[in-house]
Amino acid sequence: MKSFLGIDIGAGSIKASLIDSNGNVLKSSFRKTGAETNEKQFLDSICDIVSEMKNSSLTAVGIGSPGPIDSENGILIESANLPLLKNVTLVSHLKEKFSIPVYYNNDANLAALGEYHFGLGKGSPNLVILTLGTGLGGGWVYQGKLFNGYKGSGMEAGHVTYLPNGSLCGCGQRGCTEAYFSASGFLNRYKEKAGEVLDSAEEFFEKTRKGDKTASILLNEGIDALAQLCRNLIHTINPEKIVFTGG
Repeated sequence: MKSFLGIDIGAGSIKASLIDSNGNVLKSSFRKTGAETNEKQFLDSICDIVSEMKNSSLTAVGIGSPGPIDSENGILIESANLPLLKNVTLVSHLKEKFSIPVYYNNDANLAALGEYHFGLGKGSPNLVILTLGTGLGGGWVYQGKLFNGYKGSGMEAGHVTYLPNGSLCGCGQRGCTEAYFSASGFLNRYKEKAGEVLDSAEEFFEKTRKGDKTASILLNEGIDALAQLCRNLIHTINPEKIVFTGG
């Protein structure tokens, strides 16, 4: 039976699963990433995963990562939360090393396809998904077709402006929704407002549960930013469903 390897590249980790033709997970793997990850470390980690997971029936590799990307040429142009990665020729590197078909797209786009075919948005004629994690991504499936935008960089919902000249986003701009509602956004804004460095989003949310005033204010502002993003999406593309997902 044919097998397929799916790889999800995130700001905090690279996750991979080998599946069969029926969608059954055969095995999984994991590597850490971070803002300090450089191109060599990044490519070595992915190659290590493919080497570890491949078997004689491996038919293709599918990869999703934050954008912007050039899906036509298989290039990771840059990533707000992986700042050392610039114009990484990901697909050609893997094809050359493993001689296997490799397919590459924005992670949120692929999440949208997954929700459309198998998840809460199954069969929806007009589906938007928002991926909530280290960053904030978006994907759109309309009448069964994925909207990619130019070279796969469409629907970067996290970089829709919430507050002009507002908080600094990892992309270098100010006021993006991601700067207000995402793990990185909450941690950066808490450091800015409270002068304290938190190690994780879990620590931030624990502070909100314990009634920390600054954390509670930032969470409420983040919720407002996310709500405004949903409102804008509703008024621009009128989705039947908006699905929240994340790793």
